[in-house]
Amino acid sequence: MKALILGPNDHRSSEPLDVLGEPGLVKLAGKDTDGAVAVTHLTVPKMSGPPLHRHSREDEWFYVLDGELVWVVDGERHTGGPGASAFLPRGTAHTFQNFRDETAHILVMVTPAGLERFFEDVTALNKGLAQPDFAGTGKLMGDYGLELLGPPLSE
Repeated sequence: MKALILGPNDHRSSEPLDVLGEPGLVKLAGKDTDGAVAVTHLTVPKMSGPPLHRHSREDEWFYVLDGELVWVVDGERHTGGPGASAFLPRGTAHTFQNFRDETAHILVMVTPAGLERFFEDVTALNKGLAQPDFAGTGKLMGDYGLELLGPPLSE
């Protein structure tokens, strides 16, 4: 492994991400850490967030840089603003949503790495589409060991 210094707009993927409407930058990829960990910076616009799901392969950690998110983790609702974090071990049913008018920014770390490749594949699959390809995205989720459990949060 080598040391790595990135500027604010630098990333470790082939292009910036668009994960179902959430712009992102891979800041640390599995190729940088021998597969140990990956870190992605995501921008979470109002009413944005993933569907309820669970990971079978990786543990996931979220850190809120600014804004506010609402998480549902194994059926319990939690709210966190700047400095809040959430650790979700593999097998944990979870989702999050930004219900605020202001955009939130978060860091998402997974261990082991690999989820950043899912983000890249989702970006490529949906690039230029007016509406996301939900069937294709669902198939990709299965390919990456993600289980779709329900829709995104609504207020």
